[in-house]
Amino acid sequence: MAEIIELDNGIYARIVEGLTNSGIIVGNSEILVIDSLRVPSHARDLIKDVKSISNKPIKYLIDTHSHWDHSWGNEEFIDTIIIGHENCYKEMTDENWNNKWKEKILNANDPWSKEAQLVNITPPNLTFSNQMNLHFEDKQIILKYFGKAHTSGDIFIHLVNENILFTGDVTQNKGIPFFGDSYPTDWLDTANGIINVKPSIFVGGHGPIGNYKDMVDSKTFVDEIIIESIKLKSFSNKKDENLVKDLSTKLKNKYQDWRKIDTVESSVLDILSRL
Repeated sequence: MAEIIELDNGIYARIVEGLTNSGIIVGNSEILVIDSLRVPSHARDLIKDVKSISNKPIKYLIDTHSHWDHSWGNEEFIDTIIIGHENCYKEMTDENWNNKWKEKILNANDPWSKEAQLVNITPPNLTFSNQMNLHFEDKQIILKYFGKAHTSGDIFIHLVNENILFTGDVTQNKGIPFFGDSYPTDWLDTANGIINVKPSIFVGGHGPIGNYKDMVDSKTFVDEIIIESIKLKSFSNKKDENLVKDLSTKLKNKYQDWRKIDTVESSVLDILSRL
């Protein structure tokens, strides 16, 4: 069940526990949506929720990154300008990338697995490299790329005057991000850029809304798991099971109340495979 929270005048977070969040920004005559969710049926539910707020047309859809659970609902946004990073476009048009994810989703046998096989993967039709400024009627919105992290094309949507930041999956409030497509060493530098935005409120791609302190905590975790994994790899070129388990246990104890902390061992292995 989606919870729609108004963060500021015309700025909404659509929070879905256990699934993917999205954003809704309502202007005087048009609407901007952040992330289309995992399959067309979920996108249609999102659009219904948008229409419950306003019947204004959806002019823009922004993909925070290429992952299926954020972008495979794009096809439902007809006559909408879809914005993403140029690397997001490259990943979404990569046949091997798409087939890998379709196979993984089908094997998971989730309620949406069969629908995901029929998706018409629709990449952004407007891309940028470093920054895009949107003058969305009375709102100043900066779309910023700080570098590779969770994927090669993660972007951040900053509502400047309200100081609200939509962060995709790179920064989450007490949640373990997926590292399987990550760029670990780049992520360390990217995180430094993100933290300097200093938003009052941020909305991650999963989990609850956070504040700046939660963002700092997220960066602390990411820095720790990546740096410790780099150290671990320097000790041995092989994935020493004991060293991996020791690091995983340490992180589990320190971040025991975080979402998906039970996946931290596979996170370490993912990071090691990406170094």
